[in-house]
Amino acid sequence: MESARDIGICEVLACDESFFTALLAADHDLLGAILADDFVIADVLSGQVARRDELLGAIRSGQLRFAEVTRHAGERSVRLRDSAAVVVGRTTMVMRYRDDQVTVHSRYTHVYTRENRRWRLMSAQGTPTTMAPRLGAGRLPLFCDTALARRIEQAEAQLIAEASHAARRRAGTAGFVIPVAGGVASFAEHGSPFNKVAGLGFGGVPGAAALEEIERAFAARGAPVQIELAHLADPAIGALLTERGYRLTSFENVLGLALQGERERVTPPGIEVRPSGEEEFGAWVDVMVEGGLHPDTQGVPQHEEFPREILASAERDGGAVAGIRRYVALRDGVIAGGASFRVADGIAQFTGAATAPAHRRRGIQTALLSARLADAAAADCDAAVMTTAPGSKSQQNAQRQGFDLLYTRAVLVKQP
Repeated sequence: MESARDIGICEVLACDESFFTALLAADHDLLGAILADDFVIADVLSGQVARRDELLGAIRSGQLRFAEVTRHAGERSVRLRDSAAVVVGRTTMVMRYRDDQVTVHSRYTHVYTRENRRWRLMSAQGTPTTMAPRLGAGRLPLFCDTALARRIEQAEAQLIAEASHAARRRAGTAGFVIPVAGGVASFAEHGSPFNKVAGLGFGGVPGAAALEEIERAFAARGAPVQIELAHLADPAIGALLTERGYRLTSFENVLGLALQGERERVTPPGIEVRPSGEEEFGAWVDVMVEGGLHPDTQGVPQHEEFPREILASAERDGGAVAGIRRYVALRDGVIAGGASFRVADGIAQFTGAATAPAHRRRGIQTALLSARLADAAAADCDAAVMTTAPGSKSQQNAQRQGFDLLYTRAVLVKQP
């Protein structure tokens, strides 16, 4: 049987959670019910003191918005007296004030008072920390030399080749995978995102005959040749492709994180992340497609868009590659997001993540990322890597978790 003290602590923590929930949802009414009439807050960034009506006004007008609030429940403590309680905890918050967006790692102190048998927040103060604790003091950026870039590009070429084979088995199409200069040229089926040349440039400069074979193979299927060329590849390849009529159409960034020791799993309240098995493969594909069809618009516009049926086929084929580990994130028991990664030559290759639009800005991507990092570290990977569009929300989320920009791929296209 719970004691009165235990019940009181549970009530205070529930009120604390409701406060953060109200901030995330910009729920003015819920926030007003939680804040005491004489509430004051010491701003975590400026140290300025604001009163209840000032905070509520900023939330109501939209001047202040909270995109993410990650609470670290294991570091939260409560001190309880008859009609007062103090909560000390740690958060990572992404907030926007007017046109400025910042990410703040902080320790907070909340003071609650019990009024009419209900807990209300009387005072809040945040103290910024200089770095997210999970990154570790003294963490050095991951330096990418040509040897690491070769490992990453070889892993990418292997993934494209295996996904292309899976697509051709499923669709019964006559595509191809052609080795070329350390990479592969792949045609899976018409419109597939696996129709590309990947990993080129770490096995010498391709000869004219090899490029002509690839160009003829794509042209025979009415498809352009798309080459994704790392800027750490042999520089002679860029000049060669330009001479052959390839045009630069876009860029993509490759980010990486050195994995050392155990990784913390960050799971916001109401979110559950778990491995996803064959029994829910269809549900995993559905949420990946739903998220992919509604990408965030932050950053450079994506150079490719795929219809639902092509995207669904690609997720099935990529998700069926040997060694792929799939995950789902549930919010209040509903599948709200998905992700995957694979291990290749000690590299944890993060092969995609998506959140359904209705569940965004709730910390789901953070939870999926931390789960994969923890499992990658447990699998003795020395680095985790992912590919993002330049300046995208995905890149921003990754860099918040300590990922470094390793190199850029230029996307070069030649029409048939």
